[in-house]
Amino acid sequence: MIGKPKFSEGKALGYFVWKDGDTWRVRWTTFGAAHRFNGRVVVAGGTVESLKRIDVDTERKLIAPGRPGRVVRGPRGRVRGVAGGRPAVVASRDEDRIEQEDERTIRFNTRTDDDIDGLDFKIGGGVQEVRFFLMIDGEPRPREVEVGKENFKPNAHPLVVRLR
Repeated sequence: MIGKPKFSEGKALGYFVWKDGDTWRVRWTTFGAAHRFNGRVVVAGGTVESLKRIDVDTERKLIAPGRPGRVVRGPRGRVRGVAGGRPAVVASRDEDRIEQEDERTIRFNTRTDDDIDGLDFKIGGGVQEVRFFLMIDGEPRPREVEVGKENFKPNAHPLVVRLR
């Protein structure tokens, strides 16, 4: 579990899970085609102390730039108004969610096409195990999960990490 697995944006399909100091990290990426990544992380015997979303596409993306209008002048050169033009066209990807559902559960549902998304979290309070329920396009895909700096493939759903 310790150490970051080797992966890069747009070069793999799946999940990458590791622990870095006291922080757990989960990332997901694709080969460039859009996929839905959803699931949850459940902590047994303790609590989730902090949660940080990583590169979730909640930002607004510019699809088409706006076009300024032209100034309309009156007979004496005075400005009467602006004609034509159009506002910029933007798309919002606010359907992506990564949320702490309660003190023991993180739930996520995102759509990713060619970047890396994920989450970081810290746990406390005598945690006995951490369970990762990781799905791609609504299906468990345990063969698409790699863990730690050795890129170990546990091929289990859920992925259970026992700490005690």
